[in-house]
Amino acid sequence: MSSNHSNLFEAAAAGDIDYLQKNKSQINDKNERGWTALHFAARFGQLEAAEFLQKNGADLSMTNGEGKTASQVAIFWGNDKIAKLLTPHVEEKATTHTNPLFPDNYTAAITIYGWNRGKPEFLSALARSPRSNYIVLNKLQALYNTEGGIHYIKYNQVFSAVDRVYTDCGFNNANTDTILVFLGIDESEGQGAEGQAYWALDLTPTGVHQAEYTQLIAGFESSTLEFAPTLPRAFIMDKSVSSIIAQAAAMVDWNTRNAYCSACGKRTVLEEAGHKRSCISDPEQTIKCISHTGVQNFAYPRTDAVVIVCIIHPNGDKILLGRNKRWPNKMFSCISGFIEAAETLEEAVRREAFEETGIIVDRVAYHSSQPWPFPNSLMLGFLAEAVSTEINTDLDQELESAVWYTRAEVIAALNKDPDASFSMAPKGSLASTLVHSWINDKKWYPNAKM
Repeated sequence: MSSNHSNLFEAAAAGDIDYLQKNKSQINDKNERGWTALHFAARFGQLEAAEFLQKNGADLSMTNGEGKTASQVAIFWGNDKIAKLLTPHVEEKATTHTNPLFPDNYTAAITIYGWNRGKPEFLSALARSPRSNYIVLNKLQALYNTEGGIHYIKYNQVFSAVDRVYTDCGFNNANTDTILVFLGIDESEGQGAEGQAYWALDLTPTGVHQAEYTQLIAGFESSTLEFAPTLPRAFIMDKSVSSIIAQAAAMVDWNTRNAYCSACGKRTVLEEAGHKRSCISDPEQTIKCISHTGVQNFAYPRTDAVVIVCIIHPNGDKILLGRNKRWPNKMFSCISGFIEAAETLEEAVRREAFEETGIIVDRVAYHSSQPWPFPNSLMLGFLAEAVSTEINTDLDQELESAVWYTRAEVIAALNKDPDASFSMAPKGSLASTLVHSWINDKKWYPNAKM
């Protein structure tokens, strides 16, 4: 193969052994996102390149900016042979949750309190305080360091944007161009202004401030900082931090989507520190906006309820998992769907199970919930017992396939065994929590006495 690549990473992605051979001294170098050549070989299924790198000193334990080893990247993208090559022996047992009453659901650990939203003078001073951390977002991507941790910005770095919303005199409720949301205060180190305050600031380069925000973003981006999606990083961070980032992204997204009144089309303005938007009455309007009848001129953040269910075989020895064709290779997960109008949670579980897989379920048991603010859902988790077994994914054609998996197959997938017949949703997701519950809770064992 000809060596026509500009760097080691391109060569590894293309399987260019000649280039790798000539540049062996750089094998463990990282790019700006923390990826090594081995990560790229694993991502793009280049088995020969992976074998060469492994034999020539590639460090298998090195992680990228998302905290993943090359082996984990290979597993995620369904490149089984590379995963097996790079994965050490895995014990054949599933990890148990430390406490089934408090499941390990990520983004479900809010530790900040926002009960000062209606105090503009307090917030005006707090916005300028060194105790305030700003999460800045560009197209809903937050600013991270190369280790995958969130990078907080201080007031003096974004003062021009902040001052448009919080003046020296308080809150500027006439501002329609800046999205700044007060998330709350972590009072574990002090109450009120003595605590650690968190804000979300949208710096997406649009509108009248496009040039300013473009310059700010360029200044923040460097060899050690980058704007990146909140997923899948949320699952490799401390839960309390990932919950704050998720809240920031959700609130910025909601404010962006509600910049205009749904009734009359006029610009709306921030209220309650970014947790409410309102359509302002215009005396010169010939036709009064209908949103000003009663209190309906206020818009509040929406949360869409979603059921997600681990469906258990009538014999108790298998569970039903489905696969969406948009997911990475081999990934399967629990059945899920939005709750419809005038529908109970139990009805939604039974309807989604039948629509997506043709399976009829009877007993439905609630397990736990997980915020999923990507952008605005709340996942409600269930386990349900099937009374039929014949799968039919042709009803609404949402799933590419659905399969009954045995305990042994599920345990192999949960433990990221490269020989597993499928891969599971990441640990910390509600789908993974539900499956762990079925594996570890004896009441779901076959023929268990309830």
